[in-house]
Amino acid sequence: MSVSNLGDRITLQKELQRVWDVEPQLQPQPDMHDYPLTYPPAIQLARPSYAKNPSKKELQQFAIGNHTAAAYYFHFGFCKYRCRYCFHYELSVKKDEELMQHYVEALEQEMHLFRSTHPSLKTGLFFLGGGTPTALPLHLLDRFLKALHRNFGYPPTTMSTVEAKPITVDSEKLRLLVDAGFRRINLGVQTLDPQMYSFHHHREDVQVAIDSTIAAKNTGFSYINIDIMTGLEGQTPKKWEYTLKKIRDLIEERLIDSVFIYPFHDDPRSMTYQNRSRVPSFIETAHSDALSREMFEGLGWKELGARFYRSPRHVRREIFELAKTRINPAYGEVLYHGFGNSSFSIGDRATYVNHRDIHQYCQQVEQGQLGISHWTTITDEQRATRDITFDLLYAPITRVRSRQRKYGHEHADFHTDIMEKWIALGLGQKNKLLGTFSLTKMGKILHQQMIPFHYLPSDKEEFWTVMGVRKEQGKKYRGY
Repeated sequence: MSVSNLGDRITLQKELQRVWDVEPQLQPQPDMHDYPLTYPPAIQLARPSYAKNPSKKELQQFAIGNHTAAAYYFHFGFCKYRCRYCFHYELSVKKDEELMQHYVEALEQEMHLFRSTHPSLKTGLFFLGGGTPTALPLHLLDRFLKALHRNFGYPPTTMSTVEAKPITVDSEKLRLLVDAGFRRINLGVQTLDPQMYSFHHHREDVQVAIDSTIAAKNTGFSYINIDIMTGLEGQTPKKWEYTLKKIRDLIEERLIDSVFIYPFHDDPRSMTYQNRSRVPSFIETAHSDALSREMFEGLGWKELGARFYRSPRHVRREIFELAKTRINPAYGEVLYHGFGNSSFSIGDRATYVNHRDIHQYCQQVEQGQLGISHWTTITDEQRATRDITFDLLYAPITRVRSRQRKYGHEHADFHTDIMEKWIALGLGQKNKLLGTFSLTKMGKILHQQMIPFHYLPSDKEEFWTVMGVRKEQGKKYRGY
């Protein structure tokens, strides 16, 4: 079952209702959902029962395990200001250069400690995120990059990425990053409608965002991505159409090569949590999603994972880099290790998070330890779940047969049974020859609602318990 004209709102609404009539639990629950980036979910892991800093032996045995390569994430919890839609309480928005220096020093120490302990790991990818790394003063950004080179070398692939808030972008910082080997930048634009941009970005002019793409290109970035949100407070169909038009303009001007369009996820700490009427309905957000997909298909772009849109040029480069590095950047294939406060890591047989509080993180690193605050090992059943949910979130296909071979049918078949349900509902399709599963257009609209169905029963029970606590605590909640 495949429906092609989901850009028609009436058709989309009928299709959603058809699915919900059969499986009501696929309806969004705004007060009881999380943006499921990882498995087990970070919100579940950051609990007292998992509080632990692993030994070097445990890190080697369970986190690195059979992995021979690693992708490294570096977190910078600093911003010029907190955007209206942002609820990350741990971000530092004051210009505190002393704290920033303290933090960069801790990152240097943590990098050295990790690299000296695990020198044989091949480096596959860097991602500098936050917050925004470009919130650092020039001299501290330079200091971090030099420490990165000393410990891990230059970026091994042009797909290594640095995030930036447009207002923090200037030619000197961009030049420093390009000279350090970075060729891909991810700009947190979120909307290109002038009124919406001003409303969510402290009355900034949307030209700031457009100028940041021009500056990035002129400085030497070869691949420029912008993040765009659907479902933001104040969004209307007309404003969304305007944003899509401006995205098309940037593409025609060859200023951007990829776009990630993702829905706003409400949180007890946000301004809209207690008043859902201030944000668009799920139907409106889903329609925005469908219109985006329709536009990118018309442009000949590829959707490599739900809502990750890539130009043909970008796709060719990604394929080239995969062939060059011979590293598959999927969960279960490489170690994903995070440096800095609030980072989440995914190992071979373990998953762990760092201290959220920046001072606690720095203090622990200064004591000669990695910044890990919570840790757990995972079973083969959980590993299969982790890899399959990663594919559903990020990859164009879910590799079912390879997971069955790697973890055993007894651990993977739980998911194949669920996938049969998705196929019957028109949300997915399988390729028997390749042993893969892929989402249909309807599946891509509902894939984040589908993910919790794949949680193992014990993890699902714990997840909903934590989400209930999160809901009860409201604005006092301090966690993922």
